[in-house]
Amino acid sequence: MTRILYQGKKEMLGEMLVNSGKIERLELERALSHQSEVTSRIGEILVTLGFVSEEGLIDTLAEQLDLEIYHPAEGDEFVRPQASDDFIRAHPFLLVRRGERMILVSANPLDGDLVQAADLICGESWQMQLAPESEVKKLVDERYGISNFAADSALAVDESDIDRLKDMASEAPVIKYVNSLIDTAVSRRASDIHLEPDPAGLLVRLRIDGILHELERPPHSMQAAIISRTKLLASLDIAERRLPQDGKISMRISGKEIDLRVATMPTVYGEGVVIRILEKGSVILDLSELGMPEGVRNDFEQLIRQPDGIILVTGPTGSGKTTTLYCALHQISDVTNKIITIEDPVEYQLKGINQIQVKPEIDLTFAKGLRSIVRQDPDVIMVGEIRDLETAEIAVQSSLTGHLVFSTLHTNDAVSAVTRLVDLGVERFLLVSSLRGIMAQRLVRRICPDCRREAGLVSEALGEVPAGGDFTIYEGAGCGECSGSGYSGRIGIFELLVIDEAVARAISRGEDAAGLRQVASSRGFAPMAEDGMAKVRDGLTTLTEVMRVVRER
Repeated sequence: MTRILYQGKKEMLGEMLVNSGKIERLELERALSHQSEVTSRIGEILVTLGFVSEEGLIDTLAEQLDLEIYHPAEGDEFVRPQASDDFIRAHPFLLVRRGERMILVSANPLDGDLVQAADLICGESWQMQLAPESEVKKLVDERYGISNFAADSALAVDESDIDRLKDMASEAPVIKYVNSLIDTAVSRRASDIHLEPDPAGLLVRLRIDGILHELERPPHSMQAAIISRTKLLASLDIAERRLPQDGKISMRISGKEIDLRVATMPTVYGEGVVIRILEKGSVILDLSELGMPEGVRNDFEQLIRQPDGIILVTGPTGSGKTTTLYCALHQISDVTNKIITIEDPVEYQLKGINQIQVKPEIDLTFAKGLRSIVRQDPDVIMVGEIRDLETAEIAVQSSLTGHLVFSTLHTNDAVSAVTRLVDLGVERFLLVSSLRGIMAQRLVRRICPDCRREAGLVSEALGEVPAGGDFTIYEGAGCGECSGSGYSGRIGIFELLVIDEAVARAISRGEDAAGLRQVASSRGFAPMAEDGMAKVRDGLTTLTEVMRVVRER
């Protein structure tokens, strides 16, 4: 049997990483200080603290021990080793037959237990090759069906790491970077900041007008500190990296009061963070500013002034449903009525309205909160989302007992909301008695007014003349004001299904979505695609943008 003899360089791994520029001397000193308190390897500690990437560590380790790095090749045969799943979980490795050679792939060539067992496991001569630990575990999962590793070095944090992570998060360069990132996001009108660890480091992206834009990556050595800084600001537990967490930050940037909603999530490469930016005072509270067609807005304003019933707003996440509901509540709010909302989360605080935050950890769900709301003698109730039959039934009963109820559903269009409620288990006769109207919406990007230009005729883009006749379409050329995107801001496209007598009869007799749509169309219902084309005709958005959004339905 062939046993590995390590005849590489005598230089210590940490020194080699410093000399090659992969880590700083101070980072090595911190890792060595930490190693004196734990049993982890120096390379593992450096990766966990975010000082070096797995790839950088493996490259240097291969150089130190004079070993090859494993690169998959055509014809490689993955062999299932004669070892228990528990042993493979504790010592992740793969066996690969390449021609006459048997290759043992591991991230830890100094794993004594693995090396000692290798002869028995392989059953023939073998050669060690190296690969990043995350890649080894991924291949073990794919090829052997073994997952749920006992320890994940990308997510594990020893208690003694906590103080060091706090120190790192409090260093001036890290504070400056995080503050600058948030300032950049606010100035560019981003709705979200995404911090996503991957094999190359930390991917930083801003969601602007619904589209993600990548920024320059920060130094790899700052990755753990940036995540920790964000968690500290949000009052989250920086030692907990294996479970999702949610928190909130309040800041003042460029004279603006900003709320940041922070959500963390463990991934195979480390902890990811999404920061939702909520600018106080910037929320639109006027229905006329949402972009509803005049007829739709007039009908909607009549619906929201009904004394009772259910009004739904549907669409995917990020389609502006909450903003529409806030506008409706603001429009009808006065001293003569009491409005209570239950939301997850409360995005903006509205004057004169009682708002409740859902808290599943203490069993305050939509259904339980809605029950307590009814006992508070409200006139108007807003439920952030109808997710289950229990919530739907309480909302229906509330509307039937004299309350006006607003809520949202995740459906593709207005008509599908009816079938969705029926699928949840709501009786059709109750829907007919309680439903007043359903608004479906999407957000499309506005053409930048500073670089708008003609882009030809719609017939040229579609290959045919649309039903309403030919017209000129526009596009954004891209300029400094819109960061070269050609778009600036967003506007809604809408469709409103009013539950009149004809539609109610169709619901009662069990019509499916197609049948309901046909009845609604005969009553003047216009799908949101028509509203989208009207906004293209008015030069507010592009044909490409409307087709992108409508195609997502």
